[in-house]
Amino acid sequence: MNPWVPNQHGAWAMLVAPMLVGAIIGLAYEGPSGQHHRAAIPAIAIAWMLGYFWFFAYGLWFKARSANRKAQYARPMLVYGVVSALAGLFALIQYPGLAWWALIFAPLVAVAVEEIIRRRPRSLISGIATTLASSALLLVMVSAGEFAPMPWFFFNVPAEIWVVALSTALYYVGTIFYVKTMIREKGNAPFENLSHNYHAVAVVLTIAATATAFFGGGRNLASTLLLITVMTAAWWRSVAIPADAQKNPTTWTPKKVGLWEIPLVLALIAAGVAVV
Repeated sequence: MNPWVPNQHGAWAMLVAPMLVGAIIGLAYEGPSGQHHRAAIPAIAIAWMLGYFWFFAYGLWFKARSANRKAQYARPMLVYGVVSALAGLFALIQYPGLAWWALIFAPLVAVAVEEIIRRRPRSLISGIATTLASSALLLVMVSAGEFAPMPWFFFNVPAEIWVVALSTALYYVGTIFYVKTMIREKGNAPFENLSHNYHAVAVVLTIAATATAFFGGGRNLASTLLLITVMTAAWWRSVAIPADAQKNPTTWTPKKVGLWEIPLVLALIAAGVAVV
């Protein structure tokens, strides 16, 4: 296995899409503070992506038994770790207020690392932790735009941006449940019911959040309709596709499962960009 390039292809959308949406909003949005730290945005992106590459290499290094394997995996750990740390340091120099985000990211990263140590890197809790961290990066990017300094940023973000961040987190956490029903938990009725219930609650929360933001002044109809459509479609596929896979077990390959997510991911990106 190549330790330099993560082989979890399904994670790429989760890693890139929230970051991309947050960067677009952060670069384009004219907030009330009149100040911005936009030079930090590309540095955050580099730190995030290479930080994930480090995390992947660390997982391989931890599982390796032989000294040769550990040495092979240690090289990308060192390179990615150093470059990610330097990029993160540059971002902090540009905007020291980013340090506040450690309160959110530290426990999520700790959970993911702990699951590797327990040799459960693909556990449900590990997937949820990494997914929440990726979704939160949307707000990290936005915070480098023209908003109030941290921590007052949290009280000055327009409601529609909070809704986009919430819906993003709900969608990507849902993919953890859904993908497991298609692969590792395929045919597990209790887990499938858990996935169905999660997606149903996610739809209700999305409708409530978008309605609150829309009627509260954030009247962005395009974003509102796209978010509700994405979450409703995600609920439908969480019910219909695992059922079809039970009847046609050779039809739904992991690659096909991933390809079918592309329209939802693109619609979610469009919903986020629409708030600008």
